[in-house]
Amino acid sequence: MFTFILRLLAIVVCGGAGGVLAWWLVFSLGWTGVGGAIAAAFLGMVLATLLWAGGIALANALQRRN
Repeated sequence: MFTFILRLLAIVVCGGAGGVLAWWLVFSLGWTGVGGAIAAAFLGMVLATLLWAGGIALANALQRRN
């Protein structure tokens, strides 16, 4: 049960971080309106997935190390 909660928390954190990073990138580029929202949503999903996959790889590497 504890592992499930940690994984769920990791998904939420990575999703939030991906969304914030995507918003920052789109805002920095000056994209607005519907196009900016679509770009932010797409980038947020990609970034969240990359962060989550990187976290899983790191956790697996640390687990094998022990």
